[in-house]
Amino acid sequence: MATVTCPGCLERDARIATLERRVAELQATVQDLTARLGTNATNSGTPPSANPPGAPRPVTKKATGRRPGGQPGHPARLKRRLPAERLHKVVPFIPSHCDRCHEPLPPHPGPDDPEPSWHQVADLPKVAALVTEYQGHYRTCPCCSRLNHAPIPQDIKATGIGPRLAATLGYLAGSHRVSSRGLEEITEDVFNVPIALGTVANVRAEVSDALAPAHAEALQIVRDAAVKHVDETSWKLVGKLCWLWVAATGSVAAFLIHAKRSAEALAVLLGETVTGFVCSDRWSALARAPVHDVITCMARRPFPLVARQLLSVPSSSHYGLIRGKARTGSSIRGAARR
Repeated sequence: MATVTCPGCLERDARIATLERRVAELQATVQDLTARLGTNATNSGTPPSANPPGAPRPVTKKATGRRPGGQPGHPARLKRRLPAERLHKVVPFIPSHCDRCHEPLPPHPGPDDPEPSWHQVADLPKVAALVTEYQGHYRTCPCCSRLNHAPIPQDIKATGIGPRLAATLGYLAGSHRVSSRGLEEITEDVFNVPIALGTVANVRAEVSDALAPAHAEALQIVRDAAVKHVDETSWKLVGKLCWLWVAATGSVAAFLIHAKRSAEALAVLLGETVTGFVCSDRWSALARAPVHDVITCMARRPFPLVARQLLSVPSSSHYGLIRGKARTGSSIRGAARR
């Protein structure tokens, strides 16, 4: 077959190949979205409160009379055997005499002997934090008798907790909501390191500073997303009422604690200029988002307010309503577009 050398033909072939790859990507995306459209509380882990419009009501199961726990015939979930490289040690039990004739048995298995049975026990080693002591020594000059000192660098003296222990305390505080007093007790009782409450507070601040770039990256992702879900709830911070804001996409959720439930907090969360579609409950602070880029949940809005919202939407806008029950008992069914 002759080699194509025409520049126009080469450009055409490259463009066709690019379009074919793009079509394959879009087909995969459509398949994924089509599959997600059919999910609801009856066929997936979606909670009933997040059911799409028209979804069937969750089935309320009646008592079966069976005892709780595993039922006869259920698929077995056997203990997974960890590989040899994960083992700390192996303790063999070898039979020394025959159970029937009581003759001595060889110490090593024969060619027809089956593999040994096994049982693995996982445990933690004796945990004690590794403590490094830095010493600044003194030396007296033999010539002039001057006392010289090599001071410990200030960046080392700035903290008494290493990065791994600090990361562990930050994980326990952030992911498992362990209090400062609890972190103090865990550090002393589990890691055998006495620590003061003030040091715990300093460690939490250090971990927060270390996570600042990742948090900023998450904020930027939700700001640039074509569709984002925004909500807020009350939050106590050092005994004061604050607000926990969240902006979430399909893959990233960015949280923000702010002193106000206002447009000022929304600007910190989504930026001064809000882009993309924003799905919210239309709280007044969220009204600063462009009206043609808002998808609103009216589940907690009285029906007269719903009507006013719809009548105020320009004819060129795209305004989505999420099905819900208003406080008057009226039901908003479907989506409205004007």
